[in-house]
Amino acid sequence: MSTSKSGPVGSVYFGPIAAGIFFITVAAFVRAPLLPELGRELDMSPTALGAFVAVFALGRILTDIPAGRLTDHRPARAMLGVGALIVAGASLVGGLAPNSSVAYLASFLLGVGSAWTNTTGIAAFADAPRHRRGIAMSGFAAALMVGQAIGPTYGGFVAKFLDWRAAFFAAAVLGVVVAVVLIAPSVRATTIERRSPPASLKPIARPVLVAIYLLPGAQFGIGAALIQTLIPIVGDAELGLDVATIGVAIGVGGLLRLVGALLSGWVSDRYSRRLALFPGLIVQFVALAIFATVGSTAAWWMAIVLFSVGSSSVNVGATMLADLNEGGKLGRRLGVFRLTGDIALLLAPLTGGALYEAFGRGWAALPLLVFVAFVIVLGFVVIPETAPREI
Repeated sequence: MSTSKSGPVGSVYFGPIAAGIFFITVAAFVRAPLLPELGRELDMSPTALGAFVAVFALGRILTDIPAGRLTDHRPARAMLGVGALIVAGASLVGGLAPNSSVAYLASFLLGVGSAWTNTTGIAAFADAPRHRRGIAMSGFAAALMVGQAIGPTYGGFVAKFLDWRAAFFAAAVLGVVVAVVLIAPSVRATTIERRSPPASLKPIARPVLVAIYLLPGAQFGIGAALIQTLIPIVGDAELGLDVATIGVAIGVGGLLRLVGALLSGWVSDRYSRRLALFPGLIVQFVALAIFATVGSTAAWWMAIVLFSVGSSSVNVGATMLADLNEGGKLGRRLGVFRLTGDIALLLAPLTGGALYEAFGRGWAALPLLVFVAFVIVLGFVVIPETAPREI
């Protein structure tokens, strides 16, 4: 892709892409604090609510690789406009859902729109010059994470003063507006944003690829099983918190994720990719241990804070993958990178919801504790430093 001011290093390119990612993410993430009320009205158990999140992941799994391949050849704004329309349609279905089956369909379509949006965004920002790639990926993370912070807070307050269906309808309206704003200008600007033909895949050692591909597995597993499933369920069932409080807590966590992402991006470019990667993973491991063993409201908040501050592994991992694949077909590998995370997004809430219902919080968090520990050890051993030497 061009590196002119309308290319990946310029605000003419990044500004609309970041704004699109932000607003689509707001629409897609109103759902998290709605789970308890949705479950009560549609008669869905904790296991069924875990399945609701897992079906979202299934939509992402089926979309990651096709969307990744398309990002190598299609303008980002047009791609994001399609993602906004998918999220709008999914939100409308969710607001109209008369039963759990239709709610699952809405969740699946939200997953499709989410994967379409995120894969487009991460490929666009990862195309930045190597010496600025870490901070560029922080820009992507900022748009994504602020959206993830505002979405649940917005959804929680709409549900508190109206109901959970109204929150879905509001998300649908937002998605349509974003699609119109993105798609119309992108039709006129196609020649400006057009990608140059990508080269072939660059060779990367298989153990390194495996370790990098597992990073989103750890990150998305925590997000799906804890932030999107067990945090709301535990807050409601064990701590007696209302939907607005749960939404605010998840929103605060999203803002802290932004802080962690910006810090990791700066460390990544200024000092070391590895130094930006491993402390965050270790902090999340500690948060898992706290959530599993301590049942107070203070521990619930502390777990959210630590999960959020440490959530930088996906962004740093994508930066390192782009470094190792310099000049090659990045979209294809980013599709696989996100696919492994979305497999965790599918399995983690199913496992977590079922284990929580049967045995409680400690057992629900145990599989993730083991997996995150494995990812930390494997990554530390095999993932090389990829930061440019001239910084």
